[in-house]
Amino acid sequence: MSLLKEKIIGSAMQIFSQKGYVATSIQDIANDCGIAKGSLYKFFASKEDLLVEVYRSRTQVMFEESDRIKSNPELSPREKFVLQTHRQFEFFLEFKYSIKDFYELPMKEDGAFSKFLQQMRSQMLVNFAELMISVYGPEIEKHKWDLIALYTGILKEYMIMITLISSPFNYARMANFVVDRMDEMVAGIKKSTHEPILDAEVMSQFVARGMKGCHAPAGEQLHATLTKLMSSIEELQVTNARKSELHEAAHLLQEAAADESPRMVLVRALLGLLQSQHELVAIASQLERLYESKHTKLLI
Repeated sequence: MSLLKEKIIGSAMQIFSQKGYVATSIQDIANDCGIAKGSLYKFFASKEDLLVEVYRSRTQVMFEESDRIKSNPELSPREKFVLQTHRQFEFFLEFKYSIKDFYELPMKEDGAFSKFLQQMRSQMLVNFAELMISVYGPEIEKHKWDLIALYTGILKEYMIMITLISSPFNYARMANFVVDRMDEMVAGIKKSTHEPILDAEVMSQFVARGMKGCHAPAGEQLHATLTKLMSSIEELQVTNARKSELHEAAHLLQEAAADESPRMVLVRALLGLLQSQHELVAIASQLERLYESKHTKLLI
């Protein structure tokens, strides 16, 4: 990377932090670098492209640090887990304060920044998956995505509290506490006979699409979820009459999915029937979100 390009990225990071992304202009950054605006455009076609590069430079440091921790032969797998968790807290704070307000950033589904976030999320999921297997062994392979969801959920809530509460936090202590809780959850999951919530094939497809910087099409998600519904109904320990009733509801939902303008009153009634079977509540709720999303887009 050229020295001028590094200077532009550093200037953008500082001014975005001070003024916010929306209030910052390309001219502001060019002035700070002492160059003409046209010279800046030789490196970055738009302000959004510059923002992506700012974030990319930060995440690159994070992933490089993660690789250093993973390759350290003096650390046990669990010590690496604790240290990486510690660094997650620190990197979050660096991100939080490097950009004034995350919620004002450009989030168009097909925008450069949105694609970058998809790629970053998928890369982090891959790293976390490798981490879980290295710490807890291949026997948790089936449940690794659920464990990652639990882990990232805990991190997210603590990170939110860190920004809301002004008192100092001991990040090393927090990291050890989080990993202790993960140990307990893994022990519980190993004893459990329940099937995973997050399907391995669906998650693999999600991560693969994210690596390419794209979302799974809503229609494809709906089709995959309906297929999963059919197989879930087959596995139910219920009477044949009940299973036939649920199958009919699922077939009607498939017909509604193929309809460009589905009758939402019927869809909601069918989903209500599925939710009356407690084993299908989660998947019916997921279908409800997908149908509502499709219906909303049609209205728009």
